[in-house]
Amino acid sequence: MNPETLDFLIAIVFSAIISFFLTFIEIWQLILIPGLVAGIFNKKMKRGMYSGAIGISIVWSVYMTYALLTRNAYANLDQFAGLIFGGLGFGWILFLLILLFGMLFGALGGAIGSGIAFLLKIRGSNGSPEVKC
Repeated sequence: MNPETLDFLIAIVFSAIISFFLTFIEIWQLILIPGLVAGIFNKKMKRGMYSGAIGISIVWSVYMTYALLTRNAYANLDQFAGLIFGGLGFGWILFLLILLFGMLFGALGGAIGSGIAFLLKIRGSNGSPEVKC
């Protein structure tokens, strides 16, 4: 397996794990942190963005699906969408917007983390994180 692909997969796993734990803190602004961690593991900014977005979107989609099935969260989404759009039946739009919001913040965090790693040169010769000052 290509070392860049392996770093990409490791970054997705780390961002998903960190995102899983930060989801239960219920401070959504911290969702940049898993993206930052994912971005540090990748050599290219594009891969950092993708790994942060994928890791966070996997966890958020599983969490939201679980909430829809167990806590009847769709009724709340549908009522809130009714206030915005003026009718019921638009809860799925809010579901997709929340997932998109998480993906965008994950991608932003991944890009920032990759940029910071590039500026500080936190990469070894084999692509693994290694601090060089």
